Amino acid sequence: MATLIVLIIAVASLHAVRVMQQSSIAGKISPSDGADVVVAINGTDSLKVKPSDGGFNFIVKPGSWKIWVDAKNPHKDVTLDAEVKEGQITNLGEIKLQQ
Repeated sequence: MATLIVLIIAVASLHAVRVMQQSSIAGKISPSDGADVVVAINGTDSLKVKPSDGGFNFIVKPGSWKIWVDAKNPHKDVTLDAEVKEGQITNLGEIKLQQ
């Protein structure tokens, strides 16, 4: 029984460390209502979010990502490159949409 408890604690600890090392991509769109969706693409993996007050955040695996901002008319779509490292936030800052 004691071995089982030790094993459960070890697995929970490893999971906690992994969660703390999450990588992400964040940014803010200007104007804040200028986009319907933001898409992150890495090979065959893709994630999609609807910006909230212009802000967006993806939890992603490390690597090279393309970020596509699907802008509303009269603004133009934007595509950016993001290099994500293990356990770090890649902040794209303010993304100003052009008309």
